[in-house]
Amino acid sequence: MKLVLSRKGFDSGSGGCFSPYNHNTGKYIWFPIPEKVNSYLNHIRYSDILVKNEYISGLKGTNLSEVYKSLKGTDRVKLRENEYASINDDELFAHFDPMLGIPPWIREIERFKIGMGFGQFNAAPHLGKHNVNQGSIFLFFGGFKSTLNKKISGHYIYGWLKVKKRIETYKQCKEILDKYSLDHHPHITEAAFSRNQKNYIFVPDQWLFEDLKIPGCGYFTMLNDQLLLSNNKEANIATWNLPNFFYKSLTQVHHKTWQNTQDGYCTVKTGIGQEFVTQLTENGEKWLRGLFLKNQNNIYRLETAVSNDILDFKDYLTQKHLLKKGEKKLKPESVEQYISRLENMRRLGIFNNEKQIDSALVEKIQDRYKDWKTYVKTIEHYLAFISYK
Repeated sequence: MKLVLSRKGFDSGSGGCFSPYNHNTGKYIWFPIPEKVNSYLNHIRYSDILVKNEYISGLKGTNLSEVYKSLKGTDRVKLRENEYASINDDELFAHFDPMLGIPPWIREIERFKIGMGFGQFNAAPHLGKHNVNQGSIFLFFGGFKSTLNKKISGHYIYGWLKVKKRIETYKQCKEILDKYSLDHHPHITEAAFSRNQKNYIFVPDQWLFEDLKIPGCGYFTMLNDQLLLSNNKEANIATWNLPNFFYKSLTQVHHKTWQNTQDGYCTVKTGIGQEFVTQLTENGEKWLRGLFLKNQNNIYRLETAVSNDILDFKDYLTQKHLLKKGEKKLKPESVEQYISRLENMRRLGIFNNEKQIDSALVEKIQDRYKDWKTYVKTIEHYLAFISYK
């Protein structure tokens, strides 16, 4: 199994700056790189990417184009060395890749669906050479600069994807478009597969860690020091501080710069590579699991609209003392608490509409909540509501 630290998003060479974040709250907005590549025909403009207004305090705008102009005070964006364009140029597009579902800062609209998958063209031979395939894990990182203090920046891990399958042909792509909602992914075009080099699409497994209910791909809600790769947030951010299982085993770095810090960590200077690959050893697997354990409450889980059965359940709770003799009338605040608990258990994958409360379900609830009995009681009320319906 391979672990890949995959660099994606704005940097000094493409975009001309780092993506913004608030170093106090950890809130961030990731900017996909700009491009004018004709073979990527699934064109997405920065104005198509709708953003929650002032998601980061002080950055105004309802789409990524407006947020960029609020951040930089200009519409000029860097394409490559000595080449710039307006972020609103009709021929300029956002290379939105990876797609890991809906990020925390985005408002999805029907004409621009964000699916689940990661494409690679330039570094596909490198990933193929190192057998990055089913079971491999990508940790996506990018450069982020504080909006509060220009001296503070760093390389942070912001998302992940565990590979279920590596797609290598356009025919295979057409078979997985609907399942992974990848109609707008820039790499999934016939033209992208018609070039002379390899073009890979990696699609996610259902789970990264099923027992922790960590999905196969997704985003961290906030950036924090546990997700920081850089050794120093105020200088030399391209020097990384890594667990020592990485020592002299990571591709594409400056190998003569490895230093063992004698505290279970090591440092290395990175180059301009995109895909830094290592073998995932037993110690590596422990570190990776520990990273997600520490961030178990920092996994972005999309809030969905309240379903009709939740609304009906609310009515049931409000009126159950009239429906069944001996039932006590619930206060309005108690009703809201039961609704909130049910939504919370569903969102975290703890309660999946089981028909009964068994020991396995109780154990999951106990592992998550100190006041676990109130959550069991919530499910009891919900099952009584289902029986009543």
